[in-house]
Amino acid sequence: MTEDRSKQAGILTTAEFIRFGFKTIIGIALARILLPVELGSYRQLFLIYSTFSTLLLLGIPQSILYFLPKLKHIDSKKEFITHTVNLITLLAFIFALAIFLLRGFIANIFHNPQLNILLVIFAVYPLFMFITQIYSQIMLGLKQPKKTATFTLISVACDFVFILGTALITRNLHYIVLGVMFSALLQWGYAQYNLGRYLTKVTFDPDYYKEIFQYSLPLGLASIIGMLSVQLDKLVVSGFFTPAEYAIFSIGAVELPLISILNNSVNAILLPHISSNPDQIYTIYKASVRKNALIIFPLCALGLIFAEPLITLLYSSTYKASAPIFQVYLINLPLRIATYGIIFMALKKTKYIMINSIITLSMNLVLNILLVKLIGMIGAAIATVIVSWFSVTIYLYWIKNSLKLNLRELFPLPAIGKTALSVTISALLSLSVLWIFGKGWLFQILALLAFIICYFFTGKALNAILPYDIQYIKQLLNQAKMKISGNR
Repeated sequence: MTEDRSKQAGILTTAEFIRFGFKTIIGIALARILLPVELGSYRQLFLIYSTFSTLLLLGIPQSILYFLPKLKHIDSKKEFITHTVNLITLLAFIFALAIFLLRGFIANIFHNPQLNILLVIFAVYPLFMFITQIYSQIMLGLKQPKKTATFTLISVACDFVFILGTALITRNLHYIVLGVMFSALLQWGYAQYNLGRYLTKVTFDPDYYKEIFQYSLPLGLASIIGMLSVQLDKLVVSGFFTPAEYAIFSIGAVELPLISILNNSVNAILLPHISSNPDQIYTIYKASVRKNALIIFPLCALGLIFAEPLITLLYSSTYKASAPIFQVYLINLPLRIATYGIIFMALKKTKYIMINSIITLSMNLVLNILLVKLIGMIGAAIATVIVSWFSVTIYLYWIKNSLKLNLRELFPLPAIGKTALSVTISALLSLSVLWIFGKGWLFQILALLAFIICYFFTGKALNAILPYDIQYIKQLLNQAKMKISGNR
């Protein structure tokens, strides 16, 4: 069972890594094609979408992963999926209309007149993307991660061809946004076609919506507030600074997308299994935390060491000022070895997530405005990191005292400590190479290789990296080789 979950998570993670790779290429290309003010406008469109989509979806996508695996009969599953699709479609129309009607107000708030025109085009985006968002959740709820992975790859291909292709040919922001819309349309068509087999005739059922909203509303409100906590720094910077300055901030204001990919893929597998087998929460969760630490800790250290050359290499020296902001956000990474809210979701205690989100949002709003006024854009990043650590502290307190769970059973502290020690030794070696030889590109590569080699052998010596981990990686590589050979 554990091996099966690992394979499922591996499938999703591999697909998401591919998505990340192509999305990164698109982002790098746009940063080099567009002027900073245009890139800022482009990124603000998706800031608006992510903000309002979370507001309107009300936790429904997350609730799918809770309810759908519990339904045993296929007819019950079809009814649930049909009700959900109908509701999501209605919400998508509301969102599209809101974007169109509020475009002038949004442009004024962001001090960006260009958004007034771009939002006319962008208003149709939620009509397509709401369905594609729940398609992946439905497939995961049906325990079909391969279909989710396939859809991820199709989505990546559409974005790569139509967004990047349009950018390279036209170098015009308005046409690029049209390319985004066409890619979203194709993704919607694929999702709608594949969902057709699960759709059936249903009548309005108040009991269905009552049960769904009892679970999803607290979670949805928490997601809204949690999203605002995450996006608040970007919203504040958009309100205080120019679109060009926002472009610089937004490039640095990330926690390494690789980590989000890893967490989202693993959690998408964990939630259905923990929900249906709560007695296994310690075993499942503990194994996930240990494996996440093996990847997240070294990536955090490498990001801190190589932030400036990485930003410069990817986005050019124009965005060199993004590096310090990027380094501040990396301080959040050690927290990401676990997703704390998933325990409350699995045990149907979503009110704790909502309360935590309300507390952290209030704190984040005050700190963001205060620190931005005192020290500029980087103050927004510092505020977000402080609030993130405070939020996790609250969760751990509740897990121990309210849920009565043993933290030592959930978090393998000896294994985490060994991994942290391995990373620290490797980081000191890498920094020593740069201190002795300088920061030229050749020595940057040498320092990176020194870190990787030292981490591998130190991790093995300290038993942070277990034989199982090495064997699992070998299996994944062998499977990839076999698939490549088979395609030939």
